[in-house]
Amino acid sequence: MSVQNGLTLLLAGILIWVLVGYVYNKNETRKVFAETQKIEKQILDVNAEFARLQIEKSTLVANNRIEKAAREQLGMKMPEEKQILVITR
Repeated sequence: MSVQNGLTLLLAGILIWVLVGYVYNKNETRKVFAETQKIEKQILDVNAEFARLQIEKSTLVANNRIEKAAREQLGMKMPEEKQILVITR
């Protein structure tokens, strides 16, 4: 085997090694990009759910809703003037 044939085989081996590394790197980059897209979609879904829950919370804690529930479900009513006692220091 001549030096030229040995050098050709060495360079061919290096070329194959570089090409395999390049393909592997591209594949890993594609996987990371897909995972990033998946996580970004999850973030959007969580933000939408949070906004929906904020609206639901504001509806549930509205004073008129609480007062209506107290009257209808618990039989409560607003106190009369003579039932109110003001305490001062």
